[in-house]
Amino acid sequence: MTLTTNNITGNQTSGGLEYQGTLVYLSFKSRGDVSGDASFITNRIALKAETIDINTTRTVPSFPLPFSGAITGESTALAIDLGMATKSVNLSGIITEQVISKQADENAGVSNVQMTAYEVAQLLHASVDSSFLQTHQNIGELTILFPSRVGNNYSYHAGVDHTTNVDELPLVPWSWASRDLDQAVTVGASDFPPIATNSEVVNGLNGFIQTFGTNIVGGQPFITFNMTFEVALVPLG
Repeated sequence: MTLTTNNITGNQTSGGLEYQGTLVYLSFKSRGDVSGDASFITNRIALKAETIDINTTRTVPSFPLPFSGAITGESTALAIDLGMATKSVNLSGIITEQVISKQADENAGVSNVQMTAYEVAQLLHASVDSSFLQTHQNIGELTILFPSRVGNNYSYHAGVDHTTNVDELPLVPWSWASRDLDQAVTVGASDFPPIATNSEVVNGLNGFIQTFGTNIVGGQPFITFNMTFEVALVPLG
């Protein structure tokens, strides 16, 4: 089944637990060890993000050329593009009571438990405090699903045109990959992500949680959070 905003939010409304009614997920490193028929949320935590700030900071060393303005009266700087950039995602929102689904490996059984918002917050803080050695504790992937009309080849997805309502559009995971036509002179580039379905692997952003903070207010059934996720290749992770 192709995932859309409507069927994910509708899943929660109807009492389903498959997607927890949200478009943002954190994956434990052990997500790669689950069985092929595992639920979408197995070894994942769902976040109800209210704001998402996506940042790309390009690093281009530059320096002014000596005497460049001596004759023309206009100085010139020389920049050297070394293809470097830092990428991060800042999120804020709420943590709610939810089902946490855990599976040790593809041959193990699945444990589904209903955790309070406080328990989920504690679980996340413990995860940020872990290292790459604790694959069932360490979080290494952030998945943000967003509506998409245009596929990898600059044509509309099947069953979609310019009039399709945004809530009915298929979802794709956020990435920094370009579409095929934009990669004309590129070698070894990542593929633009395909449509997310409940039967295929949905790849998110690899990296690590740099900061994670929560605010607990007495009497509230939810907990507000803020988080910074840095996109990076973690060789030992």
